[in-house]
Amino acid sequence: MNKRFIVPILALVFTLPVKAQEVAIDKEAPKRMQRDLFFLASDSLKGRLPGTPGSDIARDFIEQRMAEFGLEPYGENGYRQAFPVPEYAAIDYDQTGLKLGKKVLVPHVDFYPVAYSGNGEISGKTLSIGYGIVKEDGSYNDYQGKDLEGKIAVLNVSSPDGVHPHSAYAAYHSVNQRLKLAKAKGAAAVLLINPEKTASDVPEFFKAINSIDIPVLFVRNEAAAEKLAKKSQKVSLAVSMKERYSTGYNLAGFVNNNKARTVVLGAHYDHIGMGGENSLYKGAPAIHNGADDNGSGTTLLLEAIRYYGKRQDTNYNYVILFFSAEESGLIGSKYFTEHPTFPLETVEYMINFDMVGRLRDNRLQVSGTGTAEQWDEILDAPIHDLDIKKDPAGVGPSDHTSFYYKNLPVLHLFTGTHEDYHKPADDADKVNYKGMAKLASMVYTITARTSSYERLNFQKTTSAEQKTTPRFSVTLGVVPDYLFGGPGLKIDGATEGRPAANAGMKAGDIVLKIGDFTIDDIYAYMGALGAFKKGDTTTIVYKRGDEEIEAEITF
Repeated sequence: MNKRFIVPILALVFTLPVKAQEVAIDKEAPKRMQRDLFFLASDSLKGRLPGTPGSDIARDFIEQRMAEFGLEPYGENGYRQAFPVPEYAAIDYDQTGLKLGKKVLVPHVDFYPVAYSGNGEISGKTLSIGYGIVKEDGSYNDYQGKDLEGKIAVLNVSSPDGVHPHSAYAAYHSVNQRLKLAKAKGAAAVLLINPEKTASDVPEFFKAINSIDIPVLFVRNEAAAEKLAKKSQKVSLAVSMKERYSTGYNLAGFVNNNKARTVVLGAHYDHIGMGGENSLYKGAPAIHNGADDNGSGTTLLLEAIRYYGKRQDTNYNYVILFFSAEESGLIGSKYFTEHPTFPLETVEYMINFDMVGRLRDNRLQVSGTGTAEQWDEILDAPIHDLDIKKDPAGVGPSDHTSFYYKNLPVLHLFTGTHEDYHKPADDADKVNYKGMAKLASMVYTITARTSSYERLNFQKTTSAEQKTTPRFSVTLGVVPDYLFGGPGLKIDGATEGRPAANAGMKAGDIVLKIGDFTIDDIYAYMGALGAFKKGDTTTIVYKRGDEEIEAEITF
């Protein structure tokens, strides 16, 4: 070889990663994706809620496509990986009731069991314990002169000055802690009331049961609550309930190119069914088809199977993952990363498609760009005139977060939110299918460019936006574990540079206390955050294994 050509050729080799040719857009892809999405987001699937027939139909449809394109089954049972999805607790109202004197109260209308309740039945006299608060300095004691042993306590869920961040009793607002104190004082059961309406009612619907092992009912009937607050009553009550789970299914397929490294491509295929707690729609229950969220990502991934299943000129194997129960708190992807069907150590990176159906003016948000030092270089090179807004955060409101917390580089493609988000109007006729075809080509281009690198170098990121983060002025910067039944708030991860990470916290730790606030569950956690503002310094107590650790945090 002529020496004068060596330097230019070397220069060309070392610029290949960012100069790699764009993969052409498949002109037939929009029609195929439109056909798939109109099925997945049709009314007949009724919103693809995990555990429902509509979700099963979507699962079977995806499995069929995976088989058609020759993907090797990579689940635990064929393509499938089953996992538990918490449902609202099942209350047996044949065995649950409340009788006040001779008056039989009506379940749901007049009363309901709460998440802190145990099962059992009891008859006896009530004793009002006010707010059930005892201050350590002795300046306030609702139990003064009262013998609660064996009685049914009546507890007001508010406090002497209400429930708000600036209350002098804020450290005692936790209903769970007050219930535990009542039990320790001898209560055989507790009736909760809220006559002053200066606090929120205890939630009626819940998934995890955080029982204190005695019956606990919330009395909604105002006349009954007033009577219970004024003087002792003869009461008979019973509670029978249990946690309930449906089965979700992740789907995993493998494109085996006999390479050492693997790229994971993923999307969640579930949605929110008829609405419920995750809906932003205020009307009567209605089918939420979830065309953009996330029928679009599911459809784009189905299209990608067609492309990657035929390619051999690549440095990667490909694992194709369809997750369920993302809308319930990333449950499916978290389960997969905790129970992987192949070694995660072989993964080069993960790309997540979530809400990719509303491309407008070629504008696209790509999150996770800070999770590998090479992402900026790869994405800064032009790709089909896309105007890419980069977000470095590895933590976000979708399934890539689960992989980021396994120290893997990630990307999340997102075409932006819209007024139809989590509403019945998120339908397939509003999706930009040509835009989706462009994004499919973008993904093919990214995998082509990354194959020119020996390895992508993982980096932790320092900022994040989370779908589940409450709108408070401060946050710990953690991802809660929504399957944890307490006591405490277990975390799935802590964002670098935020208070929890600065305090040394990491995935699996359990928050027990923030300042004077005892953290029994996510509700207590949210209540505690409301008492702080930016710049405040306090202490946090968390549990790691059998060890309790105390650290200082600054919000």
